[in-house]
Amino acid sequence: MIKILLTNDDGIFAEGIEVLAEIVKEFGEIYVAAPDRQRSAVSHGITIHEPIIVKKYNFPVKVASAWSIGSTPADCVRLALNNLLKEKPDLILSGINNGTNYGGDILYSGTVAGAIEGYQYKIPSLVLSLDGSNFDVCRRYLGDFIDKYIKLAMNNNYVLNVNIPSCEPDEFKGAVYARLSPPGQYPFYFKEEKVNDETSSYELNLKDSSNVEEDSDIDYVKQGYISVTPIAPNFENCQHVEHLKSIGLVQGIAALEA
Repeated sequence: MIKILLTNDDGIFAEGIEVLAEIVKEFGEIYVAAPDRQRSAVSHGITIHEPIIVKKYNFPVKVASAWSIGSTPADCVRLALNNLLKEKPDLILSGINNGTNYGGDILYSGTVAGAIEGYQYKIPSLVLSLDGSNFDVCRRYLGDFIDKYIKLAMNNNYVLNVNIPSCEPDEFKGAVYARLSPPGQYPFYFKEEKVNDETSSYELNLKDSSNVEEDSDIDYVKQGYISVTPIAPNFENCQHVEHLKSIGLVQGIAALEA
């Protein structure tokens, strides 16, 4: 029996993580470590200047243990792996997020960060996000998808970024690989409200994209598919090293030793 850790960024009280627990509760030993409040768009932030409060939580689905944690999704996973769990889990599932994580969203998403934190500990991890509020496709098909992943594809070489349509089950078309949407697919603007002569308040507003790129995650989910994109967060870019050496900005190891 495998051990599965659930986390999210919408908070331990969110419908999505409860639905997810219901879906996977027969797959193994389930643990929940999630924020005590809404933490969307905190990215990979952690708490460093104050203690983190952790409380046992009476989770609505029967699980092995659940904790409400006063910090970010990344911290929820860090605390679970280092302090709360007796053994490392076999799988981390982050979600089901209230809203999608397309393209550049993955840079800002706390849900994605929870899975990436698991990846950093070499634990297979999935990000699960819903395009809307209808969980019918999740309830009917997501279990089969996760079960197949566990049996055939589970590894720690990448994180799977999974976006799920909220269409009716009879409109669901299956799971497909999709490219991450390019930047700008969902334009935004800040609406200003003057507080006084010296102060303004700015509220983020999103615009619907009128130009969705073909074969992207947005494109497939809007057609009724689950989009699946492997992501591997390695920030090192080695292709420009030789150029940096050639202009003398950095030295190679051989030059330093000489």
